Amino acid sequence: MKKKLWLGAVLFGIILGLTACSEAENGPVANEENISIDFVNQTGEDVGILRVRPDEEADWSDNLLQEEVWKQNYVMPVSFRGELPKAENGWQVEMKFLDGTEGIWQGVALENNTTAVFSYENGLPVVEIEEGAKESGQDSNEGNATE
Repeated sequence: MKKKLWLGAVLFGIILGLTACSEAENGPVANEENISIDFVNQTGEDVGILRVRPDEEADWSDNLLQEEVWKQNYVMPVSFRGELPKAENGWQVEMKFLDGTEGIWQGVALENNTTAVFSYENGLPVVEIEEGAKESGQDSNEGNATE
């Protein structure tokens, strides 16, 4: 039976905080955007904390997971809406696993209607960006980051 693990709306403060940092350090922010992207966990581990930030920023977002665990092989649809900071070198995605380890994926392109598959190859974090929504796999989360 497929379990759905819902990713709640990320608080206005996350986007506002990232936007403020972007304005202060990188100039103006982008116009309002709507981005829908599927995250797929193929790391071999269950995730307890998921956070993002533009590569150029020092501060991470709050934990994007509403539930306690994002399970291995689950698909998590995520939506970002509002004025997002420009990320010239892509975004970083941080996962903290239930065993206490963590991984950071660099240069992740958060583009509308794509799927980001997070995995490891030879012990190194790898992300593969695919066009379109992920059809296979297990659904787990659905969430929104709103302005």
